[in-house]
Amino acid sequence: MIQPVNALTPKVMFRGDTAVYENPVNRKMERKLALMNAGGLSVVAGALTTVIARSYTSSWRHAGSFGLLATGVAMMFLGPRFLYKSGINSYAKEQEMDVFTREKEVQKKLLSDVNDAIDAHKNNFQDKLESYSKTIAKKSA
Repeated sequence: MIQPVNALTPKVMFRGDTAVYENPVNRKMERKLALMNAGGLSVVAGALTTVIARSYTSSWRHAGSFGLLATGVAMMFLGPRFLYKSGINSYAKEQEMDVFTREKEVQKKLLSDVNDAIDAHKNNFQDKLESYSKTIAKKSA
């Protein structure tokens, strides 16, 4: 939202090395986090399958193979789903931040224009005062 501007409004100050806003959404990091989430859930599913399979098999080795199989199957189903959702969410976040960035750039431009107008107003104040007083004098005469 662009706020109303007056002469007392402070200038927009940017922090950091660059004087422009950059989109902070990192798609690679979002992708890595989605894979870590899918992997974590798959490992939990595999461990649960191992514990359940131990009561039906003769050794932990056989139960572990069932757990590994369950982990692989869970990763096959969860991985693409999480990657797809993270892609959509990161795109939506990127678009939101682009709107924020554009708003801040417009606000900076507006405030710098107002600041320039105020500076120009201070310089020509005497000239404007003289022309105003001449106009008033002509009207009253």
